[in-house]
Amino acid sequence: MPSVSKTSFFQSWLMWSAVLLKLGLGAGFVFAKPSVQCTGTPEKLQVGQSIKVMTWNVQFLAGGIYELWNPPETREALSLEKQLSVFEQVADLIEDENPDILLLQEVDVDPRVRMNQIQWFKDALPGRFHCSTHTAYTYLNGHARANIRKEPGGLHLLTFSRFTIESAIRHDLPSIPNQSMLPLTCNRALLETRINLGMDSLTVINTHLDAFAQGLDIMQRQVKQLDERLDQLGVKSLWITGGDFNLIPQGQYQHLDDSEKFWYQKDSELSVLTSKYAVIPTPEQATGADKQQWFTQATQPGLGLDRTLDYLFHSSGLELIKARVVHGRTEALSDHLPVVAEFRRTK
Repeated sequence: MPSVSKTSFFQSWLMWSAVLLKLGLGAGFVFAKPSVQCTGTPEKLQVGQSIKVMTWNVQFLAGGIYELWNPPETREALSLEKQLSVFEQVADLIEDENPDILLLQEVDVDPRVRMNQIQWFKDALPGRFHCSTHTAYTYLNGHARANIRKEPGGLHLLTFSRFTIESAIRHDLPSIPNQSMLPLTCNRALLETRINLGMDSLTVINTHLDAFAQGLDIMQRQVKQLDERLDQLGVKSLWITGGDFNLIPQGQYQHLDDSEKFWYQKDSELSVLTSKYAVIPTPEQATGADKQQWFTQATQPGLGLDRTLDYLFHSSGLELIKARVVHGRTEALSDHLPVVAEFRRTK
C-alpha cells in the first residue's frame, strides 16, 4: 500500500478510472490455466492428525517496506543479491514453521533478469511439499520494461501442499480499468486447488485482492465473487481461503493514522465474509485490547505495524486448534507478516 506522499496522485488516477469503468473501458489480459506439479509420494492425513496452514505475502522478496508505487528515481533499485538474501531467510522461516499447506502472494517472475522466484521456492523448500501450483496476476506495462530493474516483473499466487493437489483452477476477479500509468497491470484472481487428504478432500483458495480501488466498486465485487464461491462449496465441506485481502476488519478504521484512512472504508467490505464465515483473526481479536498481536502490515516506517490485511477463512467442517501472526524476524523480510493456523476435521 502507498504512503501519504502518493495520495493526491492516486486520487486523480482513481477518478479517471471510475469514469472509464462507467464507460466500459479498460484493457484485459488472459493468463494461462494453472498447472499442477507433484514429485515424490504425497502424504495422506492420518486419523486425528492436524493440518497446519500458512499464508504470507512475501512482497517479491524486496525485504521490509518497499514503496513500489513511488517514482523509480526516488526509491532503491531492486537487486538480485538483496532478494536472494531475503529469500534465504524467508525459506528458513517457512522450514521452521513447517506448514502442511503454504499460500504465498507476490512471488515474482522477471524475465528481464532471468529471475524465477517460483523455482527458487520449489528448489529450496523441504521435500515434504510434494505438490504445487501457481498463477500470475500482474504483468509489466510497456514503460516499465527498462534494463534497470525497478519493479517486479510479474507477481504470482503460489500454493504448496504436502498432500496431493488433484486439480487447480483460476477464477478471474473484477479488475480496475486503465492501469496504464502504473508499472504493473493487475488482474487479480482466486487460485483454487482441490487437495486429496486421503479420506477427505480439501478445497484451498489462495488470493490477493486489489489495493487501489477507491471510488470504484471493485472491492465489493471481488468480495462478492469470493462469497459466492464459498457458498457453492458449502459451510460443512472442507475448505480454507487465505491471502492478502487488502481490507481492514470492521472497527479498525478509527485506529488508523489519518494519512492512511483514505485507502479504506469505515464500513469494511470484508464484513460480508466475516459475518458469515469463521476467520483468523476474528474482528474481535483484530480490534480488541491485543489487536497489535494481529496486525499484519506496515506501510510507513514511522507508523510500523498498524493494520490487519491478511486472513485465513475456514469452513465449519474444520475446527481451529490454534493460530497466530508470526512476529519477530519477519518484519525485516516483507511489509506483511505471515498468518499460521492449525486445524482438525470436526467429528
